[in-house]
Amino acid sequence: MEQWLSFLRDGFQQLDRQSQKLTYQSYRKFIYHDIYFLLRNHDLTEDVIQESFLKVIASSPKSQNPVKIKAWLKQISRNTAFAYLRKNKKCYSLSNVEGMDEEVLFASAAETAVADQVEDQIRDEMLHEALDQLNARYRNVLFRYYVEDKSHRELARELGISEQASAQLLVRARKKLRYYFCKKWVDNEEG
Repeated sequence: MEQWLSFLRDGFQQLDRQSQKLTYQSYRKFIYHDIYFLLRNHDLTEDVIQESFLKVIASSPKSQNPVKIKAWLKQISRNTAFAYLRKNKKCYSLSNVEGMDEEVLFASAAETAVADQVEDQIRDEMLHEALDQLNARYRNVLFRYYVEDKSHRELARELGISEQASAQLLVRARKKLRYYFCKKWVDNEEG
């Protein structure tokens, strides 16, 4: 088991300051991409990571299985991000709409917003599950291209392959992601 996972499980509070710092940095590195993918804002991502880390150390993971611990950590961080999004959703004033009952408009807008939010959350969770099914190389190239906004030239240089191979790798990663996501979406619609 990775050492930082065992530190989370076996008593983060008893660690010296340096070990605590290293544990947090490992946690941050592990979680950052998922949360940034949801929020698309570095500062908000850092806030959510800190808040979710506090939740993690308050109720340390009980499992001995590193895979289960990692899944638990990701779920805590995603739930924290979704809670942040729900809590900080902008409210719009409907008082400027003429000829309409404000309460009716507000109730209708709230129902629509909640339905959209639930659908968005389900879609995002399925997308994350589909991403988790990809091999590390595909996840890496998708993240670098879409989140870090790297060009094929930069990807090729970093991965030690040609630009054409970089483009082909990205095509394959997208196809695989689409396959896993569509499979999950269809299974969800049928269930």
